[in-house]
Amino acid sequence: MKTKFALSVLCALSVAYGAADRAELQKTLQANSVQGNIISSSDLGSGLSMVVIDVNNQQVPFLATNDGKFIFQPDVLLIQDKAVQTKIKGFYKDVYEKEKAKINIKLQEVFKKQSANVFHFKSQKNGAKTIYIVSDANCPYCQKEFANLNKRLEDANVELLVVGFLGEDSMLKAANALKNKSGNQAKDIAMLAKLYEPKSKATSMDTKLAKELTQAVADTGVRSVPYIIED
Repeated sequence: MKTKFALSVLCALSVAYGAADRAELQKTLQANSVQGNIISSSDLGSGLSMVVIDVNNQQVPFLATNDGKFIFQPDVLLIQDKAVQTKIKGFYKDVYEKEKAKINIKLQEVFKKQSANVFHFKSQKNGAKTIYIVSDANCPYCQKEFANLNKRLEDANVELLVVGFLGEDSMLKAANALKNKSGNQAKDIAMLAKLYEPKSKATSMDTKLAKELTQAVADTGVRSVPYIIED
């Protein structure tokens, strides 16, 4: 996926915000074949800036040197100045929360449009909240989440979309889930449980619908699973 590729390239670069030279930042992006626009930048007062870059309509936060020649996303960042550290943490939190809110809105529209392909699991509790889950049957964390489904259903309705993010077998499992979807809650949970078994393999079949559904989810900006929205 183009967006995913661009973001992974950006993550290998670095970040800048504010006082960073925007023209140089743009050159750094171009030098790495990244199609992105600088949305904002603000000086941290330590030779670094915090920068937001728009890539395929997705805003991504970075740090950058003030000369704009080095852009990066630190997985581990050790800083003496705790005030600067607090600013950076707040910056990332704010950008990611805003971006997640946008993704959530787009994703809920997909759940509505793809309602026929969504597994609708109802809670026995009246007036229960609704939890939206995007899941891949081969994802270990998704398998743990699915194992917790009955617990979730004690006080919430669950809307589940099964996608094929993790390769060919995942796409086949998504296709199997769609083909065998019955609308009967107990039967569907039992059917999915077999697909979510860690070492299970899916039956070969046409994956066109599963691919379309997976792409629709990816187009919202969802990049990892399980992706969960709790109303």
